[in-house]
Amino acid sequence: MKKIALGIIGCGIAARELHLPALQKLASRFEITAVCNHTEAKAKSMAQMAGGVPYFRDYRELLRRNDVEAVDIVLPITLNYRVTRDALKAGKHVIVEKPIAPDLADGRKMLRLTKRYRQVMMVAENYRYRPMFQQVLRLLQKEAIGRPYAAVWTVLTRLTRENPYAQTSWRLKHTYLGGFLTDSGVHNVAAIRMLFGEVNSVSAFTQSINPSIGKLDTLSFQYETERGVRGTFTLLFSAIGYPEDRLLIFGTKGTLVVEKNRIQLRREGKGNALISIEDGGGFREEFLNFYSAVRTGARPRSSFTEGYRDLRVILAAVNAGRTGRRIHLREA
Repeated sequence: MKKIALGIIGCGIAARELHLPALQKLASRFEITAVCNHTEAKAKSMAQMAGGVPYFRDYRELLRRNDVEAVDIVLPITLNYRVTRDALKAGKHVIVEKPIAPDLADGRKMLRLTKRYRQVMMVAENYRYRPMFQQVLRLLQKEAIGRPYAAVWTVLTRLTRENPYAQTSWRLKHTYLGGFLTDSGVHNVAAIRMLFGEVNSVSAFTQSINPSIGKLDTLSFQYETERGVRGTFTLLFSAIGYPEDRLLIFGTKGTLVVEKNRIQLRREGKGNALISIEDGGGFREEFLNFYSAVRTGARPRSSFTEGYRDLRVILAAVNAGRTGRRIHLREA
């Protein structure tokens, strides 16, 4: 099938280090034909990395090009709605970085675009595509641990001002609720929803341990899903000396331990199993889904609706931490 002529709008860290390598591995399906960034040095550098393609400082110039069929929008999330709307008006297919919007009002505007335009619209939520979580989903569907009833996910790391992501002003001096907690936690929410169903309610606490990386850096929330799974998700950005990213899923017939590209299946009386997964982060897989959606009409797994629902949950969790009350999602 014909390659998709792709323009990249935004040449920051995620575009350079996450999206571009995935797209280069899919050179038989995508041809990057133009890039754009408001800072010329970044635009020029990205254009060279992409093979010497034309670059622009104004995204509207890129949208006017006939050799751009679709766009990959990798911008501060406060710009997502405006640039997505303009891209759709210009007749382009769109894949836009998560979170879908900075708040629910903008999120609802993004949803309304799906009623107005017929092009493919997708949120670049790579956790939905990660081979690790796809394998966990298959195990749950096969009832490998019986009925899942509880989950504990702990993500502990230390984010300092030396981290490149903490040097981006829109993340550091964020105008959207939650800052890094929202920007990162939405990934985990996407996986939680995919594995356990819609989140019905949340309660939480939040804290600021290191104000130099934003207004909040600590979140722990409890949730209950429509399938009866009760869980906790803890995200600490100022944990010193003990990094961890581990998901425990407890079922009526066993337990799954998900950590470091490995899944441990522990079952009483049936023996344990260790499954190793080659997981590159899901970026290649999400672009493959985007390609199929554009070329064959396949369903985008990470639709705008899914992206909006992810945002609802993480914002509800941050709000629950701020207010100290349990939030039911029908109220959020």
